[in-house]
Amino acid sequence: MHRRILREAASGRLLLAATVLLGAGGALAIIAQALLLAEIVARAFLGGAALAALARPLLLLAGVALLRAALAFLRREAADAFSAKVRGEIRNRLLARILALGPVATSGERTGELVATALDGVEGLDPYLAHYLPQMALAAIVPLALLAVVTAENLLAGALLLLTAGLLPYFMSLLGRAAERSAARQWRTLQLLSAHFLDVVRGLPTLQLFGRSRRQVEIIRQVSERHRSATLDTLKIAFLSSFALELIASLSTALVAVEISFGLLSGTLPFQSALAILILVPEFYLPLRSLGSDFHAGVAGVAAAERTFALLDEPRPPRGPGTRRLPDRSPLEVRLCSVGYTYPGADRPALDGLDLVWRSGEVLAVVGASGAGKTTILRLVLRLLEPQAGEVLVDGTPLREMDLDWWRRQIAYVPQAPQLFAGTIRENIQLGRMDASPEDVEAAARAARAHDFICARPEGYDALVEEGGRGLSGGERQRIALARALATRAPLLLLDEPTARLDAEADDALSAAIAGAASGRRALIVAHRLSTAERADRIAVLRDGRIADIGTPEQLRQGSAVYANLRRAYFPLREVD
Repeated sequence: MHRRILREAASGRLLLAATVLLGAGGALAIIAQALLLAEIVARAFLGGAALAALARPLLLLAGVALLRAALAFLRREAADAFSAKVRGEIRNRLLARILALGPVATSGERTGELVATALDGVEGLDPYLAHYLPQMALAAIVPLALLAVVTAENLLAGALLLLTAGLLPYFMSLLGRAAERSAARQWRTLQLLSAHFLDVVRGLPTLQLFGRSRRQVEIIRQVSERHRSATLDTLKIAFLSSFALELIASLSTALVAVEISFGLLSGTLPFQSALAILILVPEFYLPLRSLGSDFHAGVAGVAAAERTFALLDEPRPPRGPGTRRLPDRSPLEVRLCSVGYTYPGADRPALDGLDLVWRSGEVLAVVGASGAGKTTILRLVLRLLEPQAGEVLVDGTPLREMDLDWWRRQIAYVPQAPQLFAGTIRENIQLGRMDASPEDVEAAARAARAHDFICARPEGYDALVEEGGRGLSGGERQRIALARALATRAPLLLLDEPTARLDAEADDALSAAIAGAASGRRALIVAHRLSTAERADRIAVLRDGRIADIGTPEQLRQGSAVYANLRRAYFPLREVD
């Protein structure tokens, strides 16, 4: 038994207990049914009893059969409810943990693998929870109850059952280890296939552009073949296990039947008792055989659960216990004081004693080479990371003391590759603020310079957008994302390299839109292009996690050698010229 799954299933223990009790009730119904059937056959064929004399036991037999069917139905319902409850709680906790870990902690994970874990992995626990766990208890309770009845009828038959019953768990344990290894291999290949396939689908336009799509077909074929092979290996072990259990149960039933026949011939065993034993013997082995089948059905879920539990046990990033909120209309000056941060496994710090002030009402651009620490600053302001040294202050209050939900409501964030969802343009903009009126949506779109191209479409704001913004240009996607951020009316605007993936024309349009939208707001822009950076009030130049220079665009152009070198090295030549 998997101890971790047992702990996770504790919340549904009442449903599990109900499932086991209903199964035990079904075992008692089996015993009553066997005894009644043996009595009816003995009285009808040996005693010559008339139908009228058998009316009472026949009615009881019918009632017991109906009761057994009802108990079996209720047991399945209780088992399904138990499984659904536990799986739902595990999935909710898993999604909550992924959200709590945040994009930084999960940046190294493959999306397809996480999706496979949250969907297929958790769903794969259903056979284990709904069938295997209850059957574990029934495999101990039902055979003992039947053994007691058989032993009371014939001591030697009970002894044979007791001896042969020990063989089934032994063979189950031998085959179970092999099944676990095979199921783990099958799940790993399924994760690999899911992750790779999703990556290929997402990058298909790029692969086609560079003529590499056919190569991916071959890779997917190879991974699919590995998954097929692992699945067949698992099925082979399952079929072998079923064959072994059925063979042992059949041979054991034959031995008991031979012993019963000797008892009948010698006259030491009444016919009614012999028939009752013969009916009960297959029922004695059935729970153990079912346990073997349920184990193989659930072992894949157990293999998948290991990955689920690894994610659940992933330590959360340290968070300050903040509960403070600043008054409305507070200036919200953000100051980074001697901030240091080093990513796990990195050989040098991303930020090293950085001091930076983001003043109220200021548009501040942060530029620098890749790895200079620009994105880390955004993550610290968003509180996706906590500084390992120094402090981030907001109006003099440590950011770690702020209420996290309140603080993030003060921020409108536009990432480098914003996500648009299937729906209308209006709905995508309203994601920033669900109660935004049509007038608010239009005002945000105008501020983001998106209104004209939206109105150029026949449906206007009700035009449909495909998942991921397919059908829109890069600049249009970015401007819709900017409009979504502006619709929040958050006082702080964060933009992470918003023009990095755009051509020159779209870059100019979006840079102008950003400059207009940021006017009169507090905006922090991580920029790779001068057309964006030089529209800011001040530019901070980062190098090796420190501020190398800072000032207005005019000041840096006239007197900063660091900025001049950066312009030559990291910005397009057309902009330098």
